[in-house]
Amino acid sequence: MIRLALVTALTLAITDQGFSQPVNLTEKITTGDQALYTVELELKGNLIVLQEGKKEFIPVEAKARHHFTQLIVGVKNGLPVTTARLYDEAVASLVVAAEKVEHRLPSDRQLIIAQQTASGQSCFSPAGPLTQDELDLVSEHFSPHSLPGLLPGKVVKVGETWTPNDEAIKIACLFDELVKSDLQGKLIEIKDRIARFSIAGSAEGLEGGARVKLDVTAKGTFELDAGCITTLEWKQRDHREQGPINPASQVEATITLRRTPSTDIPKALADPTIARLTQGAVPPRLLELQYTDPQKRYRMVYPRAWHITGQTDSHLILRWLERGELIAQATLSVWRQAEPGKHISVNEFKKAVSEAPGWIPGKILADGEVPIGSDRWLYRVTVEGKMEDTAIVQSFFLLVGPQGEQIAVTVAMKPEQYPIMSERSLALVKAIEPGKK
Repeated sequence: MIRLALVTALTLAITDQGFSQPVNLTEKITTGDQALYTVELELKGNLIVLQEGKKEFIPVEAKARHHFTQLIVGVKNGLPVTTARLYDEAVASLVVAAEKVEHRLPSDRQLIIAQQTASGQSCFSPAGPLTQDELDLVSEHFSPHSLPGLLPGKVVKVGETWTPNDEAIKIACLFDELVKSDLQGKLIEIKDRIARFSIAGSAEGLEGGARVKLDVTAKGTFELDAGCITTLEWKQRDHREQGPINPASQVEATITLRRTPSTDIPKALADPTIARLTQGAVPPRLLELQYTDPQKRYRMVYPRAWHITGQTDSHLILRWLERGELIAQATLSVWRQAEPGKHISVNEFKKAVSEAPGWIPGKILADGEVPIGSDRWLYRVTVEGKMEDTAIVQSFFLLVGPQGEQIAVTVAMKPEQYPIMSERSLALVKAIEPGKK
């Protein structure tokens, strides 16, 4: 009896030290799998901008919390490619240079479809277009789509290492494109039917047209009975170069993820609409974004290739990005309202745009009224010219609403982009609805 007790104690001691049998670290996912997730973020660092040729460091802090149920709708190469998410909570707060901004997902946009595409993750709501802030809120948190590919997908023993799947790294790092990675996973120990593992190394990729390098140290738990990752703490040091839509930055972030498998499907996730939207073509309008001027002077629904990069009381700046390349910039300016049915003269408009600082106009490519309907009036003049010795084409639009609202839109592009951007620019202006509450 004493000898048996000693053998049992010795066996337990060896197991606790990690000298246990190899285990299969594989997540076998299928359509219909469901789990509850909590994803929390804490971030701190600096934005880096150039002021008079010198770098200026602007402190930035952020916190976010997401709680949602995720249903797997489509699987490819062992990773989820389409999921439906029902958010109970999605909130983020950002402090830049002591100025705080908070974003929260509204109740009518809590159901989100997330799809993996060649250019990254695409999220949309079956209820209608999202705003840019809402899209960022649901698409820029750590994605559970990456979890199965972070594992070796085979039997490993304590101390053994593996290389995570490239696609999973791309998803976990929120890259549009993965350039290179030396991330390595390692099985640390097995205790009480829980395998603890780590992931460490660096990864480089492209996001929003900027090059990004991440130094990652992560640790997680894989429950053998559940057959999946249940917790993950992902720490990263983020070195981002300046891009066409974001400034350079150096930040440190900690992401904490908790997952609980579930079989209780919420009614919203059982909606037949989800199957129709994920098995067929998504209506184009659901993949657009909506914007409402804070002072309710206008609203619009526009393509996602346009990114809002600046905003003041009277101006809104958007940039068209294609495969990470800046193609065009649009500036919306709210002018003084005229009397209903009236607007400034065409000659006054032309004079105003021709006198823009640094602008040297040249050949006129288009000039005249553009049909837009009975409740609005639109005029366009497109001119080749130079801005600081750089050849560009600018399209100047004057849009007038039914109550005399006047909005000027300037779209600047390289000459070679004009044949493509001409119609896209016009479509953006036509999407503006002045005076809509």
